Parts: sequence; structure tokens; C-alpha cells
Amino acid sequence: MPIIFKSVIIKIVKNDEGEKMIKFYVDAYADMFDPELRQNGLFLAPSKIKLKGKALNFDGYGNNYDEIVQNVKSSAYTLEFLTDKEWKKFFEEQLSDGSDIVYFAPAFRLWHDGAESIKKVFSTLQEEHPAQKVILLDTHTISRGISEIAANTHRIYIKENDLDIALQFANSMIEKYVSLLAVDNATTLKNSPIMGTAMKNFAGASLNLKPIICADTNCKFKVLDKDKTFKNAVAKLYSNTKLNGLNIADYTFSIVHFNAEKEATALYERFRKIVGPNEIRLVKMSLNNAIVVGCKCVGITFHSKY
Repeated sequence: MPIIFKSVIIKIVKNDEGEKMIKFYVDAYADMFDPELRQNGLFLAPSKIKLKGKALNFDGYGNNYDEIVQNVKSSAYTLEFLTDKEWKKFFEEQLSDGSDIVYFAPAFRLWHDGAESIKKVFSTLQEEHPAQKVILLDTHTISRGISEIAANTHRIYIKENDLDIALQFANSMIEKYVSLLAVDNATTLKNSPIMGTAMKNFAGASLNLKPIICADTNCKFKVLDKDKTFKNAVAKLYSNTKLNGLNIADYTFSIVHFNAEKEATALYERFRKIVGPNEIRLVKMSLNNAIVVGCKCVGITFHSKY
């Protein structure tokens, strides 16, 4: 079954001054979808999910959220990395109109062999399109950390009209993001190729304990805490944030959730008493990340203010 690529294509590749356009890409792992993508000048690269053998490209929930939750609960989805050919086909299509591209990738350490695949593809594209800029960035983070690096880089690019300055800013943000996750099903994590190592010594799965997991500034996972109930585990995200930051008021937060809107909203309100409305956001987790963490999860990605 061929993968279906769904992405926004810029038909006019020059701005009012006649300068070539640059497309900034993230994928669904970045937990940002339309219209927020468009508002931040970003485009969606593909990721591959299969349901009953059929390849899907997730680009938002639409009206299918409840159905998707049930499919995640029943482990109906499988998640795969794109092949070299699939990556190359997609980005060749984006380069075909003469524009330049920058892809903000999830932390390479999570890709396993897939990291070498995407690096190889971009190296080949750079050789085949010498007149265009074809840039791949390892963001060293997950979830909203990816999209925030991309969105802020685009903002700097628009402000300065200089890609080199924007990329310098991007590099200054990399390795500053920390993510915490409260997960309802530890067994799902123990079977995960991404988080399985961190969960190897977690003995609480057999007792149905709910782990709180940290992804540090280089996206290395470790178990920080646990609780008997998911509600209490989510509440502990607040106190465990202090383990990574001296003062909550000095940080900017993104709270992401899957099948846990009530718990995530309560956490949002707690943070909102300390930080301003521009320093915190509440968003749904992508299906890609939900498949990894299981049927219910609340996460926080945060960084110091710029």
C-alpha cells in the first residue's frame, strides 16, 4: 500500500520582493496541526501509521477523536519510520518548485536506524539540488519542543530576513527543552522501542503504578516518580517540574494530552496561577506520540524564556 503524502504546497515561491521562499517543516511528532501550523509559517512532513495494514498520514484529529482513542486502546495502530525512498520522494516534491527547505526533526536518538536514513536522504538531496538549501536539524527534543523551535526560528527569519541568523537562533534553543510525561499504562511503555530502556527497571508495572518520565535536554528518558492513580501522577508533574527549573515563573510551558483532557486542564489551571497566558498552552498530543505512550497520557514540555 503506497503511503499517502498530505502537505501544504506553496504554489508561489517568491515573496513580494522577488526573493525565494523557504519552507519550514515539522511532522506530527511535533504536536502542532492546522491552523496553528499556518499561523507559525510551518508545514507538515509525513509520518507513517498503519491501521489494519493500510498506511495513514496523520495530520489532525478532525471529528474522529473518540474513534482514534478506541483504536489506540485496542492497539490497532502500528507506527513505522519512512523508508529512504519515501523520505526522498516527499522532499523532492517540495524542492520541485525551486524553494529551499528546513526540516526540524524529532531527536535523532529516538530514530534508531531511521536517523541514518534521513541524514543519508538529505545528503543526497543536497548533492542533487546544489542551487537550493536543503537543511536537516536534529532538535534533540520531542513533542511541542520541536514545533516551538521551528516556529520561533521562522519568526526570527521573517524578522531578520536572513536564514543564517534564524538557524543560529535555532541552534541556541536546541538542548534547552525538558519534557515530563505522566502515563497511565506502564506496560505499554515497557514494550516501546523508544522508552523500553528507561522502563526496564520499573517494577511498578505489575502493580499498575503510573510512571512519571523525564526526557532531558538531550532527549534521554528516565523514570522520575510514580503514583497509584493517573490523576495523582499528573498532579506530580507540577512538583517534578521544579526538579528541572528553579522558578516556574521563569519558564514557558506546553501541556499536551491524549484521552486526558480533564486532568490536563486541571494541571493547566495550576500552572496558570503562576505564569502568564503567553507562557503556557494546552494542546492535544498527536496520534504518533499517543501510539508510543498508550491510551492515556499528559505531558509537559518546557524551556526557559528567551
